[in-house]
Amino acid sequence: FGSSHFGSSAGFPPEVVDPRRLTFKLKRFAMGAHGSCCSCDDESGYVEEGKRPRRESRKKYSNEFTIVIDRSNGDGLGIDASPEKTGTLEIKNITPGGLVDRWNHSRAHDSKDIIKPGMRVIEVNGRYNSAMQLIAACRETEVLHITVMPPDDC
Repeated sequence: FGSSHFGSSAGFPPEVVDPRRLTFKLKRFAMGAHGSCCSCDDESGYVEEGKRPRRESRKKYSNEFTIVIDRSNGDGLGIDASPEKTGTLEIKNITPGGLVDRWNHSRAHDSKDIIKPGMRVIEVNGRYNSAMQLIAACRETEVLHITVMPPDDC
């Protein structure tokens, strides 16, 4: 398959989002007659108030961390990553000046949330267990919540 490159694109300089100052754009989705995601769900009965179906969750690792990067202006992440059989992406290279490099430079030198080659991307905006889904999520032009862990924990 080779490696995937999330390089920077021409245009405005990339910006790293400070998680304390995030603003989210809400997207509208087509809704069924009773406010569900599609009309077929409208007829399937009701869910007791306050109880929602549980979403499958992935195993959490003690050394994982999440970075928040805004790709809404179309700039690339600036990483080369290879899909792994584990459904993760191994970061092979970080391109100087890319969004991930800018994230790294915005952190303290001894910070534990600096991205380095060899680390694994394990989740992006709720997608996990599929390298192809992670790649697709990284290509979205929106705020990305990228969960990463050191290679020792994979």
